[in-house]
Amino acid sequence: MKVIIAAAGTAGHINPGFAIASKIKQEEQSSEVIFIGTNRGLENDLVPKAGYELKRIEVYGLKKELSIENIKKIYKTIRSIGEAKKIIKEFKPDIVIRNRWIHMWTSSNSSKKI
Repeated sequence: MKVIIAAAGTAGHINPGFAIASKIKQEEQSSEVIFIGTNRGLENDLVPKAGYELKRIEVYGLKKELSIENIKKIYKTIRSIGEAKKIIKEFKPDIVIRNRWIHMWTSSNSSKKI
């Protein structure tokens, strides 16, 4: 099984991803698991140390104000949708797990246009 886990920022988002990845590998040892994160969070240290590949995209949280900085972040976040689509297209996962609030796409959904 091929699995993408999207988890970034804090250990509170990343560690549950490790638990999920570990359980998947325990049940099916031949599974391939990769993580998607940013180039700013703890995932840059924790994911490689845990032995998983990390793919990075540029995505940002926004402040509740109209500013040039927020406009730049919106642009970069919209552009990151294309980056994520490229990762999904190249890796061809059976399942994608977004680990902030648990959301999952099965292979039938990930093969659809997103």
